[in-house]
Amino acid sequence: MEVRELASSGAIIATGDGAYRLTEAGFARAIREASRPTEAYAAQHRPIGDRMVMDAEADMRVVRGHDADRTLRRLAEMRDHAGRAWLDSAELAAAARIKADWERGELGLVRGSDWTAPPKGSTPRGPGAQDAAMAARCDARRRMAEALDRLAPPLRTAIERVVLREEGLEALERGESWPARSGKLALKLALAQLAKAIGQ
Repeated sequence: MEVRELASSGAIIATGDGAYRLTEAGFARAIREASRPTEAYAAQHRPIGDRMVMDAEADMRVVRGHDADRTLRRLAEMRDHAGRAWLDSAELAAAARIKADWERGELGLVRGSDWTAPPKGSTPRGPGAQDAAMAARCDARRRMAEALDRLAPPLRTAIERVVLREEGLEALERGESWPARSGKLALKLALAQLAKAIGQ
């Protein structure tokens, strides 16, 4: 009964040999069910965890949120058959730059904020702050789009799925019906081209 329910909901799909595998919806569901109730939907898109931050009084405290550096750490840890780093510094820098632009472009403006309200304390608010935030978001989205447009479609897909959406290489290969272990090479080629495109 449970298998039928999972299959009808699209969480799993038959592989043809009597077995089943998780779909993208199934992976998202598994993440939701393993997460805290208040974080379930946010955790589908980016990993959430505890990290140390310094507040305005220079005191360290633990906050819970997205691990913005997780993708870059994972890319930097990739190795070839001889144990050498798979990606060079220019390729990692290109990944960091497009990831930063993607995050700036996605942030946008906080809903519910009153940008016309008088400033509170030393925090600048008002139309000028809104215009600056909108301009920064538009600039980031433009830079990202221009860089991605210079890549061949399969290489662009590798960047979008692995670097921006933080999918694994196996998920990339499954999603694009690529041969096993081809995602790693595609990602390297994509980041090498991206580094040239953005002048890294």
